[in-house]
Amino acid sequence: MHPGTTANPSLDISIRTVGGITIAELAGELGLARAPALRGQLLRVLRPGSSQLVIDLSRVSFCDASGLAVLVSTARRARPLGGFLRLAAVSPQVSRVLNITGLHRHLATFPAVQAAATGAQAAQQGKPDAAASGRAARAHPGPAHRRTEAPPVPADAGELREAVAALLACADAWHDADPNRRFTPALRAMDRARDGTDDTALDTAARSLLSVLARHPLTPSPAVAATATRLRRVLNPAPRLATT
Repeated sequence: MHPGTTANPSLDISIRTVGGITIAELAGELGLARAPALRGQLLRVLRPGSSQLVIDLSRVSFCDASGLAVLVSTARRARPLGGFLRLAAVSPQVSRVLNITGLHRHLATFPAVQAAATGAQAAQQGKPDAAASGRAARAHPGPAHRRTEAPPVPADAGELREAVAALLACADAWHDADPNRRFTPALRAMDRARDGTDDTALDTAARSLLSVLARHPLTPSPAVAATATRLRRVLNPAPRLATT
């Protein structure tokens, strides 16, 4: 083992290597202010021969769109290097956000660090690792009439950016419908993500906004209803019949 620890007031990141597996233990809040530090730490350990990552989230009390974007982008960087990113012991707070955004379908989740390190299937979830899932689907395709849902991530980048632009153009209406300013952080995060080139981060920020809307409905507003509905349809298109 080669432990190394980076601490800051809101998020502790402890990284160690065991048997060729890099294990990152996080504790605290994984929000916009701390996401860059985590991204930097994970990217420094990602290289050929060291691209198998397990993220212990048992002590993470908060995670927003920027935190989820780090996990998704790191997983995508690990795969071309022959590795993976697996989440272990996900806290209830993070699990709720993963389910709301639909990212639980795209990030392999395991009940404990040991299970994630060995690649055991997630207990109580019945979900194999992403690579095993793809192999099983190709080896045993379902019948043509079976109904499957289109994956929620990623949304069509062009449509997503148009929907986000339309929503942000009505930012004043959102603020008027939200006297308690519960949506302000989510709107700002989505605005920042729109200015960048990372479509995954924008997708995640948009889903985070909708998750806040599900918990805290706004005062009725035609502009808010129209832009929220458009964004929801882009992120969660109607299920289509699978074809063979």
